[in-house]
Amino acid sequence: MPPYHHATPQRPGKGILGRDGFIDSDELAEYLRVPLATLDQWASRGGGPAFHKFGRHRRYLPSDVWAWIESNRRNDD
Repeated sequence: MPPYHHATPQRPGKGILGRDGFIDSDELAEYLRVPLATLDQWASRGGGPAFHKFGRHRRYLPSDVWAWIESNRRNDD
């Protein structure tokens, strides 16, 4: 096994991406294993998954998150 093993994201139907409704920023950061500040940077720069704003709160639809994950698939190291 390589020294840095990354878990494969779960496909829709499992975990937070398989549920109905919105995902909040804390849940998504934990799922993606990135700091919350990284999601904040992506959002302010126009990167990262599409989101909806409710007041000051960002919420993500599981289908948008999965589409973003798939669009960022790479075959190189």
